[in-house]
This record gives sequence, C-alpha cells and structure tokens, in this order.
Amino acid sequence: MRRLNLKTLILGGAVALATGAAQAQEAAKCGGCAEDGLTLVPPAERLTVGGVFADAALEMQVLLALLILAALASLAIWALNLPKVGKGDARALAGALGRLRIVRSGGAPLGALGASYVLFAGFVGLANVRPTPSIGVLAPGWAEAALALMLGLLATTVGVLCERHLEARIRRAAA
Repeated sequence: MRRLNLKTLILGGAVALATGAAQAQEAAKCGGCAEDGLTLVPPAERLTVGGVFADAALEMQVLLALLILAALASLAIWALNLPKVGKGDARALAGALGRLRIVRSGGAPLGALGASYVLFAGFVGLANVRPTPSIGVLAPGWAEAALALMLGLLATTVGVLCERHLEARIRRAAA
C-alpha cells in the first residue's frame, strides 16, 4: 500500500468527481508522501453499495429491498397505465394514481426511519464499547444510514415523477 497525504487525497477526490475512480487512483499515487500516515484502501477491501447492503442487518436489508421495489413498482404502475389514458378507464387510472401517491408519501419517511434506526443502533453500540472505535469502523454504519435515506428519496422521487406525468397525460387527454 502506498502512503498518501491529505493534499493527495483531496486531489484524488477532485479528479474522481471529474474523471472517474480509475483515473483518480492514478492521480493519487504519491512517491514518499507519508507525513499524514494515510493509506489508500486496496480495491478488494473497498466498501461498495453491494457491500453495504450485504453487511446490513436482516431488517435493514428488507427495508432497503422494499424501497428499491417501491421505485420499480412506481415505474411498472406508470408504464402499465399509460396506455389506458384516453380510453375511458378512469377507475384503473384512479387506482394507479392512488398507488403512486402511496409510494410518493411513504418512501422518504421509510428511508428516514431506516437511517435513524441504523444511527440509533450504532450510537448505542458506540456507547457500550471501549476504547472508542475509529471513524473507519463507524463509516460502514453511516453508509448504511445514508443508503437507506437515499433509497427512500429515490422511491419518493420516482413515485412523484410517475404520478405527475400520468396526471398530466390524463389532463391532456381530457382537454
């Protein structure tokens, strides 16, 4: 492992945003920069979205999967009911809009609930451990909380977009 200083890590992060992770690794190579004592994690040990999901507790895996399914269900409801617009099937369209409203109103609170659960469990665990763990030990839990919140917002956003598009098509067809 190569040792990196903070300046090199910041440069590597900026390059990652601009050009991608592979090029950032090349830019982060630093010959003899050991003053901060930081090392880049080898690719095999890096935390990924899949790794966050796999390491989550079973109840969090269920919640995360539910939020992913809610986003996909919104797309499916939208796609299946779009051809019904203008064909006089108002009952089916009302049911579709109702389902999309459920996803829209439930995604963000479920994501926030999952995030707060993970953070609460982490803080309880942190209070019961001596010596206090490093940020590297705590980061996967924070990533899990952020993933739950992100998926909740994703499900809500997809639900809102699908609902509003379907409503607009209904209004256009009625005019």
